[in-house]
Amino acid sequence: MRSRSLAAAVIGLAALVIATTSSASSTGTAAQTCVPKNNVEAIIDDSGSMIITDGDRLRVRAMELFIDNPANARRTLGALEFGTDAAQLFAPGPLTDANRAAMKSAINAAVNADNGLTDYNDAFAAAGAQNPTATARIFLTDGGHNNESSTPYDNSHRGGPPVYVIGLGVVGDSDQVLKQIAAETNGLYRPVDTASELQSAMFDVNAAIGCLATPITLRNTFTRQGQTAKRSIRLPGGVRSVNTALSWDDENDAFDIAGIHVVRKGKTVAAAKVRKLKITKRRGATNVTVKISRLVRGRLVFRLKATKLTGGGSAQLTTQVVRSRRR
Repeated sequence: MRSRSLAAAVIGLAALVIATTSSASSTGTAAQTCVPKNNVEAIIDDSGSMIITDGDRLRVRAMELFIDNPANARRTLGALEFGTDAAQLFAPGPLTDANRAAMKSAINAAVNADNGLTDYNDAFAAAGAQNPTATARIFLTDGGHNNESSTPYDNSHRGGPPVYVIGLGVVGDSDQVLKQIAAETNGLYRPVDTASELQSAMFDVNAAIGCLATPITLRNTFTRQGQTAKRSIRLPGGVRSVNTALSWDDENDAFDIAGIHVVRKGKTVAAAKVRKLKITKRRGATNVTVKISRLVRGRLVFRLKATKLTGGGSAQLTTQVVRSRRR
């Protein structure tokens, strides 16, 4: 799962644009009316089919990326897994230093594609019971509603908070249901073709939950350990912080971001030792999340590095950047 075709990347990006536009139009409101959601309930599919669609458990890594994201420091998160039945992974709690490790451990231990079929009814009922005051839900699934009793989906998303849906390889009628869930709750539908896109999809969802712009996405292919790539993005006036995520597929590989500084007219105007940029970095098994604050106008320049490549061949690194006026 080291590489994807350019066509798949283009299709995924187009789907995000369409989904975001659809979600915005369904609300009938402008982007500036968006209110950040600070109490999130994650509903993670752990049905048996996930052993095929997500054999590397990248949905676990996607949740770890959300938990570690420094931009979520003031959020509350609860999580459950579902299949034939739904079960709590951890109760809602603040994303503090003290809680993050326990949350990640709970997800890593329980999410193993061992929960039978796919019952949306039980999933949404459990979410409502576990976190009745949630202001947003993340719903990640690889298939349509089905259970042994053949009870139809009861549309229990209605009346609840916005649902940010990640659909993994979902097509046909099931795809339409997921779009409906997102549209009817003023959420977002983010389809992905393969599990390799789950981490980047989660970062997109995270930005939408925080009422931030769609992330800028950069992709680099690395073929040897120690290889570097220099990248940059524009920082308009008023941007005070940047939220960044690096993600890849294979936990035997590792990447890093370094040399972070701001350049204007060829001169460095902000760095760790110049104007003292504030940088918060957290590492996961297949991702790195970074918040860079105290920024100024110019170009944000950074260096990406393959610090470990063990599987041979090439590895693709996805880098996402969200600019914000918040500090």
